Amino acid sequence: MDIEVSDVDHVALRVTDLAASLAFYRDLLGLSVRDRDRYNADEVPYVAVVAGGRHLHLVPTDPKSLDEDELDVGGEHVCLLVRSDEMDTRDQLEGILETIDEAGYEIEPDEPKKRYGAYGRDWAAYVRDPDGRRVEIKLH
Repeated sequence: MDIEVSDVDHVALRVTDLAASLAFYRDLLGLSVRDRDRYNADEVPYVAVVAGGRHLHLVPTDPKSLDEDELDVGGEHVCLLVRSDEMDTRDQLEGILETIDEAGYEIEPDEPKKRYGAYGRDWAAYVRDPDGRRVEIKLH
């Protein structure tokens, strides 16, 4: 039997502060929230945020229960696409980065850069979420 993967359903991300993660993914980046009621009822161990129909499961992880450096997310990254209606996507991305910077989140040095992804090459930038995870904001 051949396996044919057709798409990505969800990605689980361990987070140490759910409120801070929701402030980043929901409030700043505008992702809608799903499963909050199910999480509060202990039916699921996550709160999902939705990006284009795909879910990021934010899985709260008590930092006190972790060995030092166990939640090392520095090498991980997730890429979020932002649809652009403008010809010069760099200008639009720089505006987004200004908003992220003003909200107090880290933007990696020397950003933005053109990067390849599933939809080709376009302007992208790495920022850091509240746990230090790299989040690539990519326009297409």
